Amino acid sequence: MEYQFKCGCGEEVSDFTRGGDIEISTNAICEHCGTVYALTITTLRTKYD
Repeated sequence: MEYQFKCGCGEEVSDFTRGGDIEISTNAICEHCGTVYALTITTLRTKYD
């Protein structure tokens, strides 16, 4: 999965995470200011639902 969002400093934070789990926990670090974000990505719906 790919995630992308804007940090509080205004820079874009983005990366890819792998895994077929229903829930993925990871962290993201803004390379500009060093802020660390904790992310939990949860599948809400799939095309098979």
